[in-house]
Amino acid sequence: MPSESMVLQELAKRFKGKLSQCEVYDANVCITRSLPGRPWELLPISGEPFFQRLRFTYKGRKVTVLANNTYVHGAASGTFASRPFTINAKQRVGFRSEFADNLSVGGERYPVFTDDGEVSLEQKHLLSRPELMSLVERSRLQQGESLYFTKGEIGFYLKQPDTDRMSGVIDRVIELAGKVEIAQEELNLELLPVQFHPIIPIIKKWALADDQEHDDLLVTTPEAALRSLIDDVFPYLGAINSYLDSFRGGAPTEQAVALGRLAECALETKQHLDAKTGP
Repeated sequence: MPSESMVLQELAKRFKGKLSQCEVYDANVCITRSLPGRPWELLPISGEPFFQRLRFTYKGRKVTVLANNTYVHGAASGTFASRPFTINAKQRVGFRSEFADNLSVGGERYPVFTDDGEVSLEQKHLLSRPELMSLVERSRLQQGESLYFTKGEIGFYLKQPDTDRMSGVIDRVIELAGKVEIAQEELNLELLPVQFHPIIPIIKKWALADDQEHDDLLVTTPEAALRSLIDDVFPYLGAINSYLDSFRGGAPTEQAVALGRLAECALETKQHLDAKTGP
């Protein structure tokens, strides 16, 4: 059987994706403890972190796949209505996971786990969809493997899958995501104070919630455009800090969060360019 590293290399060719190294400690596959006096450093007790990442866009949807020597974990992003749940194994990170029901597909029964031990009407509707049935049947879930569903992702954990199995599962995840995705309202940045309206187009382009997307944009954008970003945003940094300080003691609005991400992005961009040019 090919190694998971080889499987990701084959998937990268098939889906024209970007491979990179990583170190991701996921409680679903790796139990860890912190080093005494150094809580930011993790030591695996069992399992291992994911050490390889593949990112690609397939049928207009962003997909991320992580691998270690045992597991492959993949997810397609989107906006979905259902509360989180998993099929065949509990989720150990992100939300509670209590047994709620069994799902029968192709003569097999798979346990379903939800955050409260109950299956909501939305979850029942999703579990009854033919696209989900097809995904479960194609996944051929074994012990320790699972499918999971959140408001932002549909994903899977598989043990040492071959490339064909992986491709089939990804195809069906994308198909299901396209059927159940809900429309996401565009953030109304006009609700920001008028002084920030001139930089709304910059917020839309650069205030990315996904760190990897931001890193990719940083690497692929010409230096002249990066310097233009700094020149456009730096004069606003004082006003941005004052505006964000006004939310102390309360939750900031989504618009304020986006504005804060832009400020962070501009500062990181300056650090990136300074590192390139040196002292």
